Amino acid sequence: MAAAGLPDIEAHLSQIKTRSIEKTLLPLIKQISSLVATRGEAAAGGAAVQRVGAAVCCAVERFVAVGETIADDNPDVRHSMVLACKEARAAGRAIERVCTGADGSGMISAARALLASVTRVLLLADMVVVRQLLLAKDKVARSLDRLESVSNFAEFVRAFTEFGGGMVELARLTAERRADLRDERRRAQVAAARKRSGTFNTDAPHIV
Repeated sequence: MAAAGLPDIEAHLSQIKTRSIEKTLLPLIKQISSLVATRGEAAAGGAAVQRVGAAVCCAVERFVAVGETIADDNPDVRHSMVLACKEARAAGRAIERVCTGADGSGMISAARALLASVTRVLLLADMVVVRQLLLAKDKVARSLDRLESVSNFAEFVRAFTEFGGGMVELARLTAERRADLRDERRRAQVAAARKRSGTFNTDAPHIV
């Protein structure tokens, strides 16, 4: 998959834990690889190269807009996500500039910068998903504690309703996470964690 002169692709893919992130990253990798592969076959500034460069830049802009929305909704990753989005946007524009320039000498460095920044945005987005899962797990644990300390039937009904709703949400999130994980060993860990219905002490490594 790696284009000549762009050996970092496999390194970036090795950081990816989920299929959804891989699916998002691969089309961009293919576009970048195409640009790098043709830099010696067609003069930089050619119409075809310019079109691909503009397409990459537009794709990055749309991608960054999603990342910025995630930043707005998640204060815990906001600072890191805003910086990563800023870097990705700058890298996308650098790709476009290289494609419209007199030569393609800066293509490799621009491509590497773009891959690094986009991968960073995706990993931060994945952290948000994992955090949601962990919060759901903690919510179930808290509702179980309340269920064990009720003093009357009305409290029991309320606590059990909350507990049941939390369990449904946790089951949904863990099922989605399991299906999304690329690594079979991690999928097995999540499956085992889901079966621990009596302990609710799922460790983070089993989830992520």
